[in-house]
Amino acid sequence: MKIFKDDTIEEAYDLLLEGDLKESAELFEKELAKHPDSIHLLMELANIYYILGIMAKSIIYYERALKLKPESPYMLYRMGVALYRSTHFTRASVVFRKIIDSGKYLPMTYLWLGLSYYHLGKEEKSIEAYRELLNYCPETIMANYYMGIALKAAGKYDDAIYHFEKLLNQTDQHVSAFYHLGRVYMKNYNYEKAKIYFKKAIDLDPENKNASEMYDFLINS
Repeated sequence: MKIFKDDTIEEAYDLLLEGDLKESAELFEKELAKHPDSIHLLMELANIYYILGIMAKSIIYYERALKLKPESPYMLYRMGVALYRSTHFTRASVVFRKIIDSGKYLPMTYLWLGLSYYHLGKEEKSIEAYRELLNYCPETIMANYYMGIALKAAGKYDDAIYHFEKLLNQTDQHVSAFYHLGRVYMKNYNYEKAKIYFKKAIDLDPENKNASEMYDFLINS
């Protein structure tokens, strides 16, 4: 897509398509100096730096774009994910909450909101967000997995077991679900079941040190 009739822009998009992200970003930045209020250029740069993992620069460009179009759900969503990946969990939770309150959101926004709250130590709010996502798509593997993690952290072990087992009804290849289910059964003092699930994790991933250590501990206790 060409935004301006400019050889620099055309070359920048060619480089982007070829996967030369850094060189493409340099050309987009040169063009942005000529058109500082171009949302298209700001978003291209924000997305490129996001892909490159340079979150600080990505956030700067999302912020600039949002000043021009502050209510854009798409830009807010991308900004929220960049903030989350930069461990700015409080700011990320505010952004995701704003998107949801606007009524213009995808259900997965609740997943990111839940993750943000979880990292802030707000397990109950995290659980509430995951519950909203599960209302939309109850069989979602990621939603059940992170719900299980949050419930485990909140000490709601029976509920955590329910969601991990629900996940494992969808797939029997989820190593982390087997491991965390083993941990929940340990906390629930059901050591025999804990051994079963740690062993399942090890069978799928023999290099899983956490599962191996817990299994060996139970076997030798």
